[in-house]
Amino acid sequence: MTNKFIRSSRPFFPKEDIERILLDIAAVLEEGRLRNGANLNAFEKMFADYIGVKNAVAFDSDVSALETVLQYYNVKNREVIVCTNSFISIPNSVVYAGGKVVFADIRKETLSMDPNSLKRNISENTCGVIVTHIAGFPNPDLKEIMEICEKHGLFLIEDATHAVGATFEGRKVGTFGDAAVFAFTPTKVLTTGEGGMLVTNDSGLAEEAKRFRYYGAGLGKTEFVKLGRHMMLPEISAILGIYQLKRIEEFIAKRNKIAGFYNDAFDKLKSVKTVKCPSGNRSSYYKYPLILSEIIDKAKFTQLLEKKFGIETGNVFYPPCHLQPVYKNLSTNSKASILIISEKVLSRTITLPLHAAMSDEDAEYVTDSVDYLCKKFS
Repeated sequence: MTNKFIRSSRPFFPKEDIERILLDIAAVLEEGRLRNGANLNAFEKMFADYIGVKNAVAFDSDVSALETVLQYYNVKNREVIVCTNSFISIPNSVVYAGGKVVFADIRKETLSMDPNSLKRNISENTCGVIVTHIAGFPNPDLKEIMEICEKHGLFLIEDATHAVGATFEGRKVGTFGDAAVFAFTPTKVLTTGEGGMLVTNDSGLAEEAKRFRYYGAGLGKTEFVKLGRHMMLPEISAILGIYQLKRIEEFIAKRNKIAGFYNDAFDKLKSVKTVKCPSGNRSSYYKYPLILSEIIDKAKFTQLLEKKFGIETGNVFYPPCHLQPVYKNLSTNSKASILIISEKVLSRTITLPLHAAMSDEDAEYVTDSVDYLCKKFS
């Protein structure tokens, strides 16, 4: 047993940022404008510039942002293909927008959507695809997925909730689809406490999103032209986002440094496999996946890591969406037989601590602990 405890994930605000953040929050409280003010506008502009798109529209959550996009594309009674290795919010948004979820399988090396599975699941009723950049890794098959969507006339939404700052062939994730959605929950690389962002080069979608996030308001916000809800990101959350965005490259560099340390250590072990980011791409390393061999009991392994060594673990994601009770009870067009890779690989995948507040000593402690346990199970 140990008194040490290393969290799987956590937000990080440097002390000097906290002091400035508190001053900016005090200014907002004194002004009395807690919604739709200068900080929200500044955060949206900064984010659009950072990603490299024309429009960024902030929401109270990534779910709100994604549902807004799906409403815009009118998915009601139509099929949207989603990778089963996604957080439950992704298929949920399709259902809330009136669409039908169809799950695609993963490639075992990448944990990301397999384009061959995508092709097998396209039907006459398919209208779009949501591709998840899992754990911060750009899907290495993104170009092929884009070509498939173009060939079949499907919209493509990037689920970039894990991947702010990740790059694919020199471009930021979020610039490849018709739209992309980012998440800013407390575990993410960039956090606003809670919140999300829709980015797009489609100005029509951006304007519709701004209406939809405030009850469907028209000009002046006294005339309501469409059905909508209240999904605004508050000013105080926007302040957090501004300071986090200023640090984003620093955060990603730190995460990549720790991931590199992990890769060097775990590539020497025969009982685990790592997920690699192809040369020319950059992962934001929201999480660090580690695939355990079949000789390791996952439940015992993670239990020992936490109880004996104080190392918290997570996953991305198990059970996968198609095995979740809610989707066993909902009708989907996926055949279980074509999702066997997800079931086999994700059941043996864990994620290790990775966040900007970690020290090099923490990372070394994690690698030593994992190495010790791997030898015990061998």
